[in-house]
Amino acid sequence: MSLDSIFCDLFVDISGTDCAVPFSKLNDALESLLPGQTLLAVSGKQALQTDMPAFCRQRNLQLLDQGEMDALFYFLIKQRD
Repeated sequence: MSLDSIFCDLFVDISGTDCAVPFSKLNDALESLLPGQTLLAVSGKQALQTDMPAFCRQRNLQLLDQGEMDALFYFLIKQRD
């Protein structure tokens, strides 16, 4: 299994140099996500594994799945209806 096998409506690489950059990129991408659509975000930063669930709760997003694959951490996020 690879990241390419995960179905999503939008893919975004949220790798960044500091803690604000990944969430800034993610917020920009979420602007184009319609209710019910999914976004697959990937990053090399392990710290996002604990930060992403909190971000999703704050933004009322559904975190469908998260894990590590192909040396990246991934997050499958759904825009609530």
